[in-house]
Amino acid sequence: MEIFAPWDGRRVPVTLIGGYLGAGKTTLLNEILARTDRPIAVMVNEIGSVNIDASLIKSKSADTVELTDGCVCCDISNGLAEAFQSLTERDVAPDHVIIELSGAAQPQRVEMWANSPGFRLDGVVVLADCDSLEANLEGSASHLVRAQIEAADLLAMTKLDLVDEQKEGRVRLALSQLAPGVPLVSAIDVTGLAPLVAIGGRRPDGVGDTPPQQLFDVHTVSSVDIQQPVTRDELNLVLDGLSDSTVRAKGVFGAPDGTKLLVQVVGSRRLITQLPQAEDQQTTPLVVIEAP
Repeated sequence: MEIFAPWDGRRVPVTLIGGYLGAGKTTLLNEILARTDRPIAVMVNEIGSVNIDASLIKSKSADTVELTDGCVCCDISNGLAEAFQSLTERDVAPDHVIIELSGAAQPQRVEMWANSPGFRLDGVVVLADCDSLEANLEGSASHLVRAQIEAADLLAMTKLDLVDEQKEGRVRLALSQLAPGVPLVSAIDVTGLAPLVAIGGRRPDGVGDTPPQQLFDVHTVSSVDIQQPVTRDELNLVLDGLSDSTVRAKGVFGAPDGTKLLVQVVGSRRLITQLPQAEDQQTTPLVVIEAP
């Protein structure tokens, strides 16, 4: 069966936010919506769980909330297929799709939907509640919590204000053993994690235009100028030399044959793909986000 891609071939990046109950996923979504300066789509299991400022709501139906800044919140209780289909029926593509997975969901089972026609998986961010993680790993939901952690490209430790240094150290060790090599970031307040998720989409001046750092952000942002044109092998050498504390990196580069290459690094995931003509944009430096 022939499948036609929406939006003239453009693919919208999709970020999955996972984690067990109470880890802070909805709070993070609220902060992303509060910070954004571009149209994004947020998919949640229950729209009412996202406390959207009433002044930002343009219209509201049973399963969709349209916001005045062009963002949209979709209910996925009827299934991801229907939610993605509703997005492709829009004349204008969102810049980024963010899916809040339920506390009982395994990210591995959702990743396939993030690669539906018109979309591409940007990464899996999993929040880990430091206060309850040890108990959850020993409880009846242990298999689920472990599966969520093992699926992560980036792990974020939350609720650090509720634990002492000894417990934080035990949680950090447990996470590193369950997901070896996956970067860990820490946040007393999950709002500081918003830029790590938001960089997945196109900002007004392209992927190289990142949000300004704020006082309580849990990361540092820098850029690496790379001489162009540049080959995939040369880009891989640059990525090999990034610090172990790198949690995200992104950029668009000109190749010797005149095409454009999109570089995406999200934790353990590294992709260098050719941009379709519909996604063509100006080249950028390599934007690198590191955890302290």
